[in-house]
Amino acid sequence: MDYMIFEIIGYVASVVTAFSLTMKNMRRLRWWNLLGAAFFSAYGALIGAWPVFALNGFVVLVDIYYLYDMSRTVEYFDLIKVDIQQSVFSKLFLDFYKKDIEEFFPKFSYDPNEAYQACFCVRNARPVNLILARKLDDQKVLIDLDYAIPEYRDMKSGRYFYKEGIKKLGFDHGQEFICKNVSPKHKQYLKTIGFKQAGVEDGYPVFKK
Repeated sequence: MDYMIFEIIGYVASVVTAFSLTMKNMRRLRWWNLLGAAFFSAYGALIGAWPVFALNGFVVLVDIYYLYDMSRTVEYFDLIKVDIQQSVFSKLFLDFYKKDIEEFFPKFSYDPNEAYQACFCVRNARPVNLILARKLDDQKVLIDLDYAIPEYRDMKSGRYFYKEGIKKLGFDHGQEFICKNVSPKHKQYLKTIGFKQAGVEDGYPVFKK
């Protein structure tokens, strides 16, 4: 019976460690890798495999060190407005991430004739989040696109935009922000930054904030 429990711990350690390697976000990778190493270290101690225990114990300490270092790092956010019709970089950005954008915004299609208000959320001088928005009226703003590149999907850029960045784009907190046609992958992000589902349109949920 004890041997079976030890074996289960070993399998869990293997799965968690393998899963950690699928993370594109470095902070999440470190957390999952720490958990997997902790399971492996416990597994090594239980079966008397001391090299396994020692190596994975060391990995746990390394992950803790880097997570602590990340927590102390000060990041700088800013917002850069762009003329989406004239910006060469914006079009390159949309083309480069086209397939990934479709995963989160399956019905989004850039319309060069649309009067988007566009901006990049910049994080430590790197453009990581492209937002395309349109005023529906004085009180409502439609967010056509709110796309973050894979390495920066920890929601910090989104929180910055909806707390401070919207003012630079000419919006304010009194307006209602609407997101439509988003995939299930994008729903959790919207809920986390304060959006609430307000119905369904064309088979896709509608979120408002």
